[in-house]
Amino acid sequence: MTPEIISRLKIKSSSLSGRVYGAAALAALMKDNQVPKVTPCAHVLPTGLTGRKPADAATGAFVQSYDYGFAVVLSLRAHDALGERLVLDEVLPQIVEIAKALVGWTPDPDTAGVFEFRQARLASFARGVAIYELTFALQDQLRIIP
Repeated sequence: MTPEIISRLKIKSSSLSGRVYGAAALAALMKDNQVPKVTPCAHVLPTGLTGRKPADAATGAFVQSYDYGFAVVLSLRAHDALGERLVLDEVLPQIVEIAKALVGWTPDPDTAGVFEFRQARLASFARGVAIYELTFALQDQLRIIP
């Protein structure tokens, strides 16, 4: 599902100018103790599964809703290329643009729900780069017939 999210953000988020990558690209930066050279950019990571409500057992089937968790890690340089204008003043519109690209959408019509926005927070600020973590969830169901 991560490739579909990356593709959607490349198409729908003009502020990222196609600079949307997966977890491997972020892991490579972290391994080399680097920050992205060109910003803004984003990395999409799956964050896990969370049970959504108590399981139901009805008519011989077991059904439990759960959320696929995803994070969009948004990286922004603090200042423009001349070191004059604070780029972070523009972060909220970028966060909203990313949220609008994903919320209400599903990459798989067989899922029970659509993407929901959960949170955006400043996760790190180092070497002139602010890192924001935007979290999203996509509801689905486990349907098991024992």
